[in-house]
Amino acid sequence: MVNRENEPGQGQRPGRRFFPPEALFFLAAWIGCAVAFRSRGLADPGTLWHVRVGELIFRDGIMRTDPFTFPFAGRTWIPQQWGGECLMALAHGVGGFDTILLGFSLLIAGLFTGIFRRFLAGGMGVPLAAVAAGFALVAAGFHFYARPHMATIVLMAVVAAFLVDFDRGWLTLRRMAWLIPIHAVWTNIHGGMLGGLFTMGLAALGWGGTFVLKKDSPLRSWTEVAGMAALIALCAVTMFVNPIGLELQRTWFRIVGSPAMAAFVAEHSPLDPTREGDQAVLLFALFYAALLFSVGFRRWRVTWLLPVVWFVLTLKGIRQGPLFVVVGAVVAADIWPHTAWYRWLKASGDSLTRDPADVLPKIGWPGRTIPGILIAVALVSQAARVPLPVIGSGWAKLDSPAMPMDMVEPLQAFARTVPAGTPIYNDMNFGGFVIYFAPTLKNFGDDRFELCGDEWLTDYVETIGKHPERFDGWQRRYGFTTALLSTSEPREPLEEYLIQSSRWQRIAQGRTAALYQLRP
Repeated sequence: MVNRENEPGQGQRPGRRFFPPEALFFLAAWIGCAVAFRSRGLADPGTLWHVRVGELIFRDGIMRTDPFTFPFAGRTWIPQQWGGECLMALAHGVGGFDTILLGFSLLIAGLFTGIFRRFLAGGMGVPLAAVAAGFALVAAGFHFYARPHMATIVLMAVVAAFLVDFDRGWLTLRRMAWLIPIHAVWTNIHGGMLGGLFTMGLAALGWGGTFVLKKDSPLRSWTEVAGMAALIALCAVTMFVNPIGLELQRTWFRIVGSPAMAAFVAEHSPLDPTREGDQAVLLFALFYAALLFSVGFRRWRVTWLLPVVWFVLTLKGIRQGPLFVVVGAVVAADIWPHTAWYRWLKASGDSLTRDPADVLPKIGWPGRTIPGILIAVALVSQAARVPLPVIGSGWAKLDSPAMPMDMVEPLQAFARTVPAGTPIYNDMNFGGFVIYFAPTLKNFGDDRFELCGDEWLTDYVETIGKHPERFDGWQRRYGFTTALLSTSEPREPLEEYLIQSSRWQRIAQGRTAALYQLRP
């Protein structure tokens, strides 16, 4: 039975037409993200260098060697996220980091509004759907940063939605062909497209197995089985539709297969129940499990088990956590009307449930009008540098340990006194900071770990944490005379070493960083 409550023109009041639940949820999610991620969404060390890479691509074309560091000058390096970096550079050109934050917030709001709609279509009432979608946003949000990887989080949810809708008969195999151009775009934004292919392959294997066993399957003939195999093959071929060539795939696999990154980089580490973000993922896993196991296993669909695989991957690497959550949220909306929880609420006449829909309800143009006007106002005010709270210019803040803004002036003062290309040592987390605010300097390293390699990364971690005496060997080898260090209490071994060294003197001190110079 189709619930016509949300269909445009079905006796709705004018206010309801312009402010349907989807529009209200979108606006709340957008404003909430613009506030919550005002600083935190821009806190990743890579945000700054992604912008600079996009600007260089527009100026000089796609680079083939590293343009930023001195230890790896001339080494092969390609911008494997070039499409996302160009989009970030375009946004930055319009209104600086305010427009990057705007695009970031709109992307998140759009993603979870889509999930909210699916909960509504699955039979949740508006309040319960809003809570469920909001819970998913919070659970996934620990790893939301203004970086190209956000495209993977959004497009993974899109792939999951295609698979769920095909599994339940809402989509034909011909409509599934839209996944081919989606993967072609995805390839040129982020290497997470491999995750999309992997998820499609898992679903296809499950459907093929149920077809062979003569169980319920959306693949109803050998022709459709062959068609699904061809679809996945064509999606896989799109990874070669890029301006970089095979080096793109080699870079992806170096990152995925790096043991040093898994050991030293927080986002590649296993799930840790003592961390707050990881705890939110575990809570969402309990929510998903409570829905799944309230349905008899004989009624389970292939797509309902996809989040299980992503949860196992999350246990091995927490960076997969948001992918588990968004896939799990799309699947949870499909599971909901089959659960004992739904039947219990429905039988009690609770307003938290409604009749499931046979199709996703559409949002008419009135429901898109107010959000569209506000987005236009935000863009115009940011481009014109008009200060407005939340949506205008001057709202975004670069204020995180990876961006010591109180060191911008000392760093730029140093850059003005030395020739272009002068090397400076920096904490790896400050690499993007140096690239953005002192582009004439060559930095020591940044979080492009596929560039430095496992051996060098291991040596770096051991030097700053266990053997700071090696630092002077780096200085003699590379010839830098200035060092930008992260400061903390208690002091890190490298900072303590430089303080006690007769060779180095501190020339500037900020809240989270200090600038040291070699004594004459």
